[in-house]
Amino acid sequence: MQKTIAIITSLLLSMFSSLVMALDARVDRTTLPDNETLQLELSGSFSAFNLSIDLSPLDKDFRVLDNRRSTNMQYINGNFAAKTTLTVTLEPKRSGLLTIPPITIEGESSKPIQLNVTKAGQGNAGDPNMPAPIDIEVTLDTPDTWVQAQMLLKIKLFQSVELYNLELLGVKELQQMGLTIEKIGENKTYQSKRNNVTYHVTELNYVLYSDTPGSFKLPEFIFEGQMPSRASRYGKRLEARSDEITVNVKDIPKNYPSANWIPARDLQISDDLADNIELELGDSLNRNLVVSVYGQEAAVIPNMPELDSDLINVYADSPELNNQLTQDGMTGVRMDNIALISKKPGRLILPEIQIPWFNTTTGKTEIATLPSRTITIKGSGINQTQPSPAMPAAPQNPGNLAQPPASSANKAAQSAVQNEPQVVKEDAIPGWFLLIFGLVCGIVIVQTGVILRLYQKTPDLPDEPAETNRPTDWDESLPDDFVVCFRIIQKALQDHHLTIESLPDETQSLIDRFRATHYGSSQTNASFTDSDREQLRQQLKQFFEAKTVNAQGPSLYPQ
Repeated sequence: MQKTIAIITSLLLSMFSSLVMALDARVDRTTLPDNETLQLELSGSFSAFNLSIDLSPLDKDFRVLDNRRSTNMQYINGNFAAKTTLTVTLEPKRSGLLTIPPITIEGESSKPIQLNVTKAGQGNAGDPNMPAPIDIEVTLDTPDTWVQAQMLLKIKLFQSVELYNLELLGVKELQQMGLTIEKIGENKTYQSKRNNVTYHVTELNYVLYSDTPGSFKLPEFIFEGQMPSRASRYGKRLEARSDEITVNVKDIPKNYPSANWIPARDLQISDDLADNIELELGDSLNRNLVVSVYGQEAAVIPNMPELDSDLINVYADSPELNNQLTQDGMTGVRMDNIALISKKPGRLILPEIQIPWFNTTTGKTEIATLPSRTITIKGSGINQTQPSPAMPAAPQNPGNLAQPPASSANKAAQSAVQNEPQVVKEDAIPGWFLLIFGLVCGIVIVQTGVILRLYQKTPDLPDEPAETNRPTDWDESLPDDFVVCFRIIQKALQDHHLTIESLPDETQSLIDRFRATHYGSSQTNASFTDSDREQLRQQLKQFFEAKTVNAQGPSLYPQ
């Protein structure tokens, strides 16, 4: 029995030791006055049972008021995963730049954390001999700002006694003044000391915007509640009022270079494309543009410039606008997804994108810039290899579409050879021998050319699996996949030495709709039905039959 327990204990120890990770340390804030407390959390894969932790390194600059532990254990895919969190309540002993030193638990050490501890004032706590049981403190990060620029409002509610029927007055008055106000996250709670009295603090944070320039005063904020009293069944009413705050909102600078006013702390623009991109004809490319503005909503970000080029087709999704509220305020993000489909060879330059914005920190106009991008589209869409005048053109892919007819140059060359006058000398080789020898050589040359052309690789098209070959004739239905269908059409055009612009406008329009359906998103209005695909097949059939008849070549379809 003892041996079994030892084996199980050994397995558990080895299992937990394999899950040990670095000790993670974090605090609820890094800036605080010296009369307030903060929470330090230490997390790792250590056991909370019979755990001895040395917190003495904290004694130099902090008082350890409390510590508590919690463990979360899970059994995932046959393995145990355990995470223990130690929460320590600390009170700074002094102001200044303090450091929470590394804490070591079971051989793992946390990283040091820097704190900025400021000297606390007396506030409205009152006379030290008669401290106020309730108080309020209101601050604005920037009382001197610009129209529509972000302001951060912080309200702290202090109470040293138990109260009920608590109420904060003044927030609704901000909306009545025409200010835009949004609350940031949940309320924070911690402890603070004033005049040797411990207060329970509730902190509220808001974002403010003013659409109107000028000077005004924030409304008076009132924190009130009732304290139990033996003298009255309704208790004793207490209240605290905030100090007066004057705000100066400046108008848009006259030298601002854009009609789109963006006052912010920062603005950044980026995409996921490199420069000097190469595409094959018919290939697609997705461009994801991301614009982030710090201190503003995403709605202020302007629309991205439209691309206009005959080398590509452009399909843009509706932009995604996201707003995030953090302790630093509002962050707006706009994301644009744009599909680019190459349709002609050439060199395409995506132009530089510039967005002017106003830096509220420096009070100056800046321009966020995304550099231009160069895209080279390869492939001409035409078989550039012309048949030799001495040899008639042979089919590149027998059994599929019909071969192009022999060119007039070939016919002229053959006619010239056949009609060339024969000059016979007395001492020359007999003419009948030369005639027979020439016919034999001609047959060998023609047969050799046919064999070579049979195995010649189709230019300007990548290797593709057998199932993507075009159908035996145009009586078969076109494939559902646009890429395969486009290769079929392009190859047929190459066999006739034509480009896609040679097709009728109605046929080109159907191909463009087919492409849009293949590359577009669910928000794309273009649609291509089975009826449209059948109409495209009929038009292509008529077009290539007419080209075959006009060229006086073999019929495309067997009779």
